[in-house]
Amino acid sequence: MKMTTMGTLGLVWAVFAGTAGGQTANPAKLKVNGIGLDSTYSQVVKALGKPISDGKPSKEECIGGREKSLKFDGATFYLMDGDSANRKTFEVKSFDITSSKYSVSGIKVGDTELSVRRRLGTKFEKQDAETGADVWSYEFADENNPGSTNVYISKGKVIKITSGYMVC
Repeated sequence: MKMTTMGTLGLVWAVFAGTAGGQTANPAKLKVNGIGLDSTYSQVVKALGKPISDGKPSKEECIGGREKSLKFDGATFYLMDGDSANRKTFEVKSFDITSSKYSVSGIKVGDTELSVRRRLGTKFEKQDAETGADVWSYEFADENNPGSTNVYISKGKVIKITSGYMVC
């Protein structure tokens, strides 16, 4: 009988430890319906369809090249081509999500603080002066690609998710 109880407790602990460890996502690798930072323009359009607005490329002074924005209902992607392999391919450098129809690696607008904590772990908290929302900021660990993911929370619910590289 003790073996069965101990075996059951061991199994429960192993399952809990496995799921707890697997629930933390890398803030630098989050994906919006399969689209993440460094995804190409064509990958974004293939995954999300025709944008509401497809900005005209303009000169970008930071790394040299061009920049543009793609807007969808509840999602905006900022793209640059200056650091791509051929310096002509637009790649995602940041995104802003404000609609619950998009999943950001399992987190959606409307989710609770607990859902965010389960996916992203601990956070650095600050307050957004413009909206009054709490902002949980997750810095990227990669020194070669600095940036952050920010989750805006108001009244215990996610209202916006942003992620992006610091390009300048």
